Amino acid sequence: MVDGGRRTRGEVMSGTRDEPLVSIITVVRNGAPEIEQTIAAIVGQTYPDIEYIVVDGGSTDGTIDIVRRFEEQIDYWISEPDDGLYDAMNKGVRLVSDPDAYVMFANSDDHLHAPDAVELLVRRGGGADFVYGKQVLTDGTVSAVVGGDVTLDELARKNISHAATLVRRRVFDTVGSFDLRYRIVADYDFFVRCFSHPVKTKFVDEIVSDVSMFGLSETQFMTLLTERLDVITRRFHGVSRLSGMGQIYCYDIPRNFLRGQLRKHGLLTRWRAMKGV
Repeated sequence: MVDGGRRTRGEVMSGTRDEPLVSIITVVRNGAPEIEQTIAAIVGQTYPDIEYIVVDGGSTDGTIDIVRRFEEQIDYWISEPDDGLYDAMNKGVRLVSDPDAYVMFANSDDHLHAPDAVELLVRRGGGADFVYGKQVLTDGTVSAVVGGDVTLDELARKNISHAATLVRRRVFDTVGSFDLRYRIVADYDFFVRCFSHPVKTKFVDEIVSDVSMFGLSETQFMTLLTERLDVITRRFHGVSRLSGMGQIYCYDIPRNFLRGQLRKHGLLTRWRAMKGV
């Protein structure tokens, strides 16, 4: 294990009631092509009280060399093997000590949309424990803005992006950490638990992040649906459960099949341009 950053020299960030600390966590493993853009977008934010933490899974591609170049702008970074994405995200949460701090994830293929993205979420979040906005989903060529205000019942059919979300550190103590039985949808399961628990939520109608659609969820689509179906059957009941299952069987699976056929015939990009990603 190796680590570094301002915290190792005794420099500790703090916030106030009006300007709470925002602890942004970047989880990465062998992300050298993207990590510098991710870091630059975070250290360039206008919000004054940001604590930046990088959790690296033992990269061997030069990622840590890039992280070291930003040593003076990163509060804490650590590099050691982990048990996957959500194990690393849980580790990042444990590194946040202020219970009133907001936790935000901006992983190596996620980029904050604008320099004031964090500030807009905090200022317009009204002090809620769970604040979320919209994201741009892109494949580098075609993009679409996704996200909106949701209720617990609607979460059976919809989702929220962790890269467009602020969650108070104390919420993780109340509802639990990311469930490592899920390799792809542990964030979705966590959001459902937050909405099921009396956690104050607030939607902010602003674009927060740009997210690549070629992540784990895109390349392992059927695993994603299997895990999501498990969350729906465990966390929802009655009409909500039926609507979530219907979304998967009647829309998500047929849509994925159609996308595969369009990709096979070289028509996927044109279809995305017409219908959105």
